[in-house]
Amino acid sequence: MNCTLTLALISETQEGNIGEDWKYHLSVKAFEDDLDGEASISVPKHTLPSGEIREPFGSPAPVTVFSGECKSGFLVRMKLTATEVDMFINDVGKVEKELRIDLPAPGGGKVTKEVDLAAGVRESPGIIPKSAVFTVRVRLTLACA
Repeated sequence: MNCTLTLALISETQEGNIGEDWKYHLSVKAFEDDLDGEASISVPKHTLPSGEIREPFGSPAPVTVFSGECKSGFLVRMKLTATEVDMFINDVGKVEKELRIDLPAPGGGKVTKEVDLAAGVRESPGIIPKSAVFTVRVRLTLACA
């Protein structure tokens, strides 16, 4: 079956008290047998107030993670690195998540999964206990014909 796996950013939000200047990088790897495809999206520094859920800054276009023949679906590994940008020391949090995307029913079609990746970020240096949780919602779509 000929398939295309795409990744799209849906929303971004942060809850916390460490600042409003953020940037982030999301990398994705797709495995059927071996590493079959990979892609990434980087979003530059922008202002994101605490508690607001927004469309991703700059409206990044969806990226193709894999395109070609597939027989069994994919194990997808995602890694989010969120950075609260400071004048002297940036505050960084990371999270990794895996999920399985199976092929659609015979005859083609598509399978769509939305997932949240939430990275905890702590203020550096940790003299004052400040933190935030930065969350990105992504949509993975496996379309086959």
